[in-house]
Amino acid sequence: MQDYDSTLKQLLQDPQGLAAEYLTGRRLVSWRNPEMPATLTLRADSVGRDDTGETVHIEWQGRNDPRMAARMLHYAAWLLNDEGRFPLQYVFYVGTAEMSMPTTVVCEGRIVYSYNLLNIAALDAEPLLASPDLRDNILAVLMRLHDRERALRRILGRIGDLRDANRREAYQQLRRLAGLRHMGELVEEEGKRMFVLEDYLEHDTFGPVLARNLEKERQEGRNEGKREGALQLVRRGLAKRFGDVPDSLLQQLSGLSIDELEEVNFRVFTANKPEDLLN
Repeated sequence: MQDYDSTLKQLLQDPQGLAAEYLTGRRLVSWRNPEMPATLTLRADSVGRDDTGETVHIEWQGRNDPRMAARMLHYAAWLLNDEGRFPLQYVFYVGTAEMSMPTTVVCEGRIVYSYNLLNIAALDAEPLLASPDLRDNILAVLMRLHDRERALRRILGRIGDLRDANRREAYQQLRRLAGLRHMGELVEEEGKRMFVLEDYLEHDTFGPVLARNLEKERQEGRNEGKREGALQLVRRGLAKRFGDVPDSLLQQLSGLSIDELEEVNFRVFTANKPEDLLN
């Protein structure tokens, strides 16, 4: 969880992002990195202050921990001692197993404690996907996506608009979080194309040649799409007029150009039998 903690912390604490407010309902105006005494082994993920002056403590959890409530109480007691105020605390679960962690510590007559626990996968991703801030978009992959592949390609498209090191950093952040949702392979596949193509396009010698070839391929793709559309139109016309059409004729039609298919389409309405179309 170490790599994910670092990535999630960076994304959450983006000063231009919407994620912290969307997740907590609080408007965080500052963040700090408090140092616990060396005798303690706990390390807080994110501690900030909202616009009302409240201390907000956020933890990311990738697995169920039966001692989570006690851990959070430990954090709370330390922050109370350090800042003189009891923090608002949130744990966001990013694991894939069913969430099952205690949220309270009760010691009758002495203490009753609780924190806020949310499964981030249950939250709607759309508000963060719609954010103009890329870090919000990346964090959204952990949430409930209506169309996973479309969302990933949309985010990758935004990453592709970045330059140099920023692009690679954002891609690595997306790859780490997508891996938590079993989408890592799709991101890696798209990423390979993105960076390999980028490296070649920037090459002094090969770049201009590759750019011309890519444009040629795009134009050929558009032409092939038009030809396929014309072929489908002829096939529908034949089926409507003659019913079953011989496979041999369909195979011949598949080899015709756009102009030839358009000519055949006119003949469909005057031909006495399918075979007359190519005579």
